[in-house]
Amino acid sequence: MSSETELHGALEIRCLKAGDAETFAALVAEYSWEMRQSPTKLLPDVSKGIVLLEDTMAETVGAFLENQLVGFAIFFDLPEAISGGRAGQLDDLFVAPSFRGRRLARNLIDAVSEIGRERGWIHLRWLVPDDNKAARQAYERFAEAAPWKSYVLWLGDGEQW
Repeated sequence: MSSETELHGALEIRCLKAGDAETFAALVAEYSWEMRQSPTKLLPDVSKGIVLLEDTMAETVGAFLENQLVGFAIFFDLPEAISGGRAGQLDDLFVAPSFRGRRLARNLIDAVSEIGRERGWIHLRWLVPDDNKAARQAYERFAEAAPWKSYVLWLGDGEQW
C-alpha cells in the first residue's frame, strides 16, 4: 500500500499497529480538538490510541511522509444487506492541517478502497459533516455524493459535537 506521489517525499500508507499508538494518539487529539471546535487543545492519550488500534471491529490505516504519521483513516468491514455481500464504512479520516492539500485524504481512501477490492466489497461509503465544504469539494472530484442523508441519535450523557 505504499506509493510515491507529488508529495515531495516518500508516502507510505499502511495498517497501524499498537506500536504506532503514541504518534496516532497525537493525531487523534488534534482531530478531536478540530471536530469539537474546542478552544482548548487536547493532550494526546496513548491509552485511547491503543484501544482504537487494538479494536477487533475497526481497522486503521495511516499515511506516513518521511516516516512521520500525518493522517489516518478508520474503517469497518460490514455486511451489506441489499447485495448479501460486504461493504466498507469509512468512519473517521483526518490529515494534519499542515499536510492538507497534498491529496493525502485521497491516498488514504484509495488504500482503504484497495483493501475493499481485495475483500470483494460492493462499495465504500463515508460521512462528511455538512459544514465541511473543503472536504466535500475534494471528495466530489473522485466520488459521488450518496443519495441519502445521514442522521445521528446521541445515546450518551456526554458531549455532543
